Amino acid sequence: MDESLENRRTAKLYAGVPPQLVARLQEFRARYPVREATVAGTRWRYTDTGAGESAMLLLSGAACIAEISWASIEHYAGQHRVIAPDYPALDTMAALVDGVAGLLDQLGVKRAHVLGGSYGGLVAQVFVRRHPDRAATLILSHTLLPDREASARTAGSVRWMRWLPAAVLRALMKRQLGKLFPANQQPEVALSRALLADVVDHRLTKGQIVSLVMRLVDLGMNYSFTPDDLRAWPGRVLLLMADDDPATPPRLRQAMAAMYPRAPVRIFSGGGHLTSLLKQGEYFAAVDDFLKA
Repeated sequence: MDESLENRRTAKLYAGVPPQLVARLQEFRARYPVREATVAGTRWRYTDTGAGESAMLLLSGAACIAEISWASIEHYAGQHRVIAPDYPALDTMAALVDGVAGLLDQLGVKRAHVLGGSYGGLVAQVFVRRHPDRAATLILSHTLLPDREASARTAGSVRWMRWLPAAVLRALMKRQLGKLFPANQQPEVALSRALLADVVDHRLTKGQIVSLVMRLVDLGMNYSFTPDDLRAWPGRVLLLMADDDPATPPRLRQAMAAMYPRAPVRIFSGGGHLTSLLKQGEYFAAVDDFLKA
């Protein structure tokens, strides 16, 4: 059995999850163990599925730990070499995406399909602008654009976050991310909730949580995207959205479509912010078809 699940506190988190789903997660962990590399003096942890016709850079959400996207990694590994990094405690988006590019260098990956979901979609948008030659395509899922006003409001919180105990920051983070979960009790939702708690409580450092927020402030204060940013970039963009996603109401979805006017837009219904989990068949098919085109 996976060592983390043998720990009593951790195992308790998964008590309400069907055993077959927990077994699938354990199998994933055994098949794709977390690797480590040092890039420009920073330790990076990442998943590398190690084979495939092409490479995919999968940038996951605000949990900062790539394993939160394990089901997507597992699916895309069927055709691509998937590189999915955790987000270390780097305080600016430039430092983060430059580190990702450095990690790809170490792994011998020159270009990759870039898929960013939620917070990872923000990272992906900065990545393709700073390193356009490294991105073959750009897939933005359930994400939004930099928001200067929101960043200004958030900036004040960074000051007091540094003084809070790690346990308090973890509780606040779980509460905020928990708002994105639907009220239903589907087994996949139960597993995702348990995994989020596992990741935040047992793997995230206080520094990673503070840096996560600092990068959001940096993004809003120092980045202003325009539709012309990628005019010379030859890649294609796909936008994935949900009409019931609480994180991206209609005005934010409209802003994304206006930012990438040539991108096809796929709008799902019934999956909320967790479409890749609750509507897996439709979601994966949309991405697969786009990459095959």
